[in-house]
Amino acid sequence: MTEPNHIVYLTGFMGSGKSTVGPELARRLGYDFVDVDTKVEDIEGISITEIFRLRGERYFRNLEKRVLSELAGSGRRVVVALGGGALADEESRKLTKATGVLVYLKAKPEKILERVKRKKNRPMLLTRNGNPMNDADLSARLKALFEERERHYLEASIVVSTSEMTVSKSVEEIILKLKGRIA
Repeated sequence: MTEPNHIVYLTGFMGSGKSTVGPELARRLGYDFVDVDTKVEDIEGISITEIFRLRGERYFRNLEKRVLSELAGSGRRVVVALGGGALADEESRKLTKATGVLVYLKAKPEKILERVKRKKNRPMLLTRNGNPMNDADLSARLKALFEERERHYLEASIVVSTSEMTVSKSVEEIILKLKGRIA
């Protein structure tokens, strides 16, 4: 029998609910909660959008990987909200699967579009000059990113749909599916 894990990693596309489900899940489990994007912003002292604009995606992904590595080695009981693209990095993907339980929060594309439509804090969804994309370009960008990333999300050992469920119901389903997998 394998030893229970102390880390629950939440993965999924932007707008799938990681940052809203995560704190409630952590509270119900008696764990700490860490949003990797927020942690990266704290380290850099600027927003993710500014990190992308000033230093690029590669720089951001390296910071993201550093935060994940620190969390994985911390020994803390923690729920971690991963950035939507974190699992595109092979090292980050391997690290999360080796050090915790990976939970995919799956949302329907139309629900994601509704949730992220006019947000300016999503660098992958802005035009080159930093403005929100028009609806057609945004829809095409979301579709392309989702198709690129979903294969990695599907490597999770638990999948929970968040499209039609409340935060509370999503948390209950995750807890039910985590039984015997966490300490």
